[in-house]
Amino acid sequence: MTVTSASADAPSRRSEPRLGHRLEHPDREAEARQPFYRRFPVWFPFAVYGLSRIWVLIAGILLARSQIPLPIGTANIRIFYPSPESPGYWTVMSGWDGQWYRVIAEHGYPAVLPRAGWGGIDMNPWAFFPVFPMTVGAIMKVTGLPFEIVGPLLSTLLGFVAMHLLFKLVDQAVGRWEAIVAVTATSFYIASAAFSASYTESAALLLVVTVMLLLRARRYAWVVVALLALSLTRNVVVAMVPVIIAHAVVRWRQHDEGEHPVRFRWGMAALAAYAAALTFLWPTIVSIGTDTPDAYNQTMLAWNIETKLKLYLWWGLLYDYWGIAGQVLGVLGVAGFTWFMLSKNSWRWGPEIWGWAGAYPAYLLLVTSTTPSRVRYAMLAFPFTLVIAWFLKLPWWRRYRYWLLLGIVLLGAAQMWYWLQHYLVIENLTDDLYP
Repeated sequence: MTVTSASADAPSRRSEPRLGHRLEHPDREAEARQPFYRRFPVWFPFAVYGLSRIWVLIAGILLARSQIPLPIGTANIRIFYPSPESPGYWTVMSGWDGQWYRVIAEHGYPAVLPRAGWGGIDMNPWAFFPVFPMTVGAIMKVTGLPFEIVGPLLSTLLGFVAMHLLFKLVDQAVGRWEAIVAVTATSFYIASAAFSASYTESAALLLVVTVMLLLRARRYAWVVVALLALSLTRNVVVAMVPVIIAHAVVRWRQHDEGEHPVRFRWGMAALAAYAAALTFLWPTIVSIGTDTPDAYNQTMLAWNIETKLKLYLWWGLLYDYWGIAGQVLGVLGVAGFTWFMLSKNSWRWGPEIWGWAGAYPAYLLLVTSTTPSRVRYAMLAFPFTLVIAWFLKLPWWRRYRYWLLLGIVLLGAAQMWYWLQHYLVIENLTDDLYP
């Protein structure tokens, strides 16, 4: 098997809508001579993501009116910063995990781990990685603006950069149509409102895409830096190990290891080992910072999150929802995706995207819990949008793919409203819903 980044053969123009052909087969040399802001790979992702942010703003303003008052001592949820009924957009977008990031931004991490009534370690800020909240805290000190403004704004702005780089990555590695779908479907994903909240999704997507772009450019020293930043942003850096291995294997298969192939192989092995080792960086920092062995794992237990393989939880979830039929469908779904990953349809994504497409979903199944947050975690699985792009270009509906993509946007907008209303806005405390 050889993973390449070559684009698929272009279909006959006769079977293409004129606009589709013009968009998907650009004169890249002429495009590069245009002013930066007039280039399609620049303005298109900005425009699509900006449109989705306007929708989040409208939905957030309207739905925030239904949020209940949240005083300190509220049952079923930890409240550090009380808010009144109908607190407004900015407060809603800084709720849930955003409260923990605000504690870190304003006060840092505690030197002593708090204890719960039963004697175990209680929920505390060490469960949350530092890059996003510490950056917010630095901006707050410079500007004097409150967390409720800086957190959502920073997340939104990082999302603009992430979408631009996502378009660039997919456009270079796969093609223009796939880049259009990737940015559109990601911007209008059901949980994409988190890109505008005080969460780490925007920063994590930005760093994931940056690592892949740097690997493709063979700027390995900068890959080291980007991996370090990713490891202190979200606990997903281990999923980069297969990405690095796929990159190295393809260069080896293509006899493209440079003048010193042995040195290259050892370098790639060291880079993969480095990415794996970074998984333990934050837990080590937590133990040192609190002078408590295994402090990170004990902290996560306060959220009933165990640091062990969790595939059995997903297996049980399928049975709880749909019985044996759900488990059968789950197996068939994994088998179908595995088949797709081993077909030429995915090989053309390039080794970096291909590696992430396999590694990150496997990470979600093996490592993450079956909480409602799983929908938000899936935002980083952007290669699934490339499956959508392939599906929409099948012969049966190729001519209507832009109308179908518009349908995905409208469906996504409705789902975004639902996710905001039921997972971010707190209308009652009877549901066990955590975003």
